[in-house]
Amino acid sequence: MRATVMEIRDLYLRFPLGRSPSDFVTGRPGRVVNALNGVSLDLIRGETLGVVGESGCGKSTLARCIVRLYEPSEGEIRFDGHNVFDAERRADRAYNRRVQMMFQDPYSSLNPRMTTGQILAEALRVHEMRPEADIPARVAELLELVRLPQDAQHKLPHEFSGGQRQRIAIARALAVEPEVLIADELVSALDVSVQAQVVNLLLELQDNLGLTILFVAHDLRLVRHVSNRVAVIYLGRIVEIGDSETLFSAPSHPYSQALLSAAPSLNPDDRGRAVKLEGELPSPLNMPSGCPFHVRCPHATDVCRSTLPALNPFQDRGEVACHHVEEINAHV
Repeated sequence: MRATVMEIRDLYLRFPLGRSPSDFVTGRPGRVVNALNGVSLDLIRGETLGVVGESGCGKSTLARCIVRLYEPSEGEIRFDGHNVFDAERRADRAYNRRVQMMFQDPYSSLNPRMTTGQILAEALRVHEMRPEADIPARVAELLELVRLPQDAQHKLPHEFSGGQRQRIAIARALAVEPEVLIADELVSALDVSVQAQVVNLLLELQDNLGLTILFVAHDLRLVRHVSNRVAVIYLGRIVEIGDSETLFSAPSHPYSQALLSAAPSLNPDDRGRAVKLEGELPSPLNMPSGCPFHVRCPHATDVCRSTLPALNPFQDRGEVACHHVEEINAHV
């Protein structure tokens, strides 16, 4: 059995919006955005875990919690057996080195006034990865690792294409020799042909360096290609998690079924088979009672409206949070 590198348990994150004038007049408390609502999952060493869901479901928020850009309201993230949000752990910069994040827009995350060489050298110096005399050679190694020419180290970020900038972002993350990479919509801003190059490079680096990757994306076909396991998030809560091929070929949760059936397909026989959801995605300002999906689920009953389903194993297909998963999948 493979080792667990990170444990996320009952993670909640709420963003208070403050009180409006009408709230003061009526005595109501301020509104709160419920961004994460009890996320629990394990990240297995060496795997790629894909995270999918609609826009605003909490995918990127979860990624930012993992790298401590956000501190959760409740719950914990354990790395090497320690809660990374404990006071003594927050002061430990080793976690910042061992868990690195790559963002959707590499241009906004790269200093426009620093050359590529300076950006990579800064990461090496801050974390004391190499003696000063060895830094130029390491910068050259990193550029070669992500297949950029050596003269790239003398250029500014605006002189590169989007795909090249994303390679620089990958090189900067790898400069500090991390164990875990968090890829937040890594290639969504790139052309399809460039997406393939960047993703294949990332998978090759994973094999060569033994990396563990959390891959956040909305492109379901891409997630299926790169992931060993997939977690489906709805309104800040995981509703299904399991092996990638199993989940994509036979999703068990009604939301997963609707989400995957809506993905574009080249098979003409799939036309018209999409599962259509009723209603709108509820606001995280006003979370539904019970199962948050019940307002759009065709299988909802009274228990769905009153009781939150737990994420439990279902057959050999992973874990599912649904009261009626047995009946829904009885014909499969």
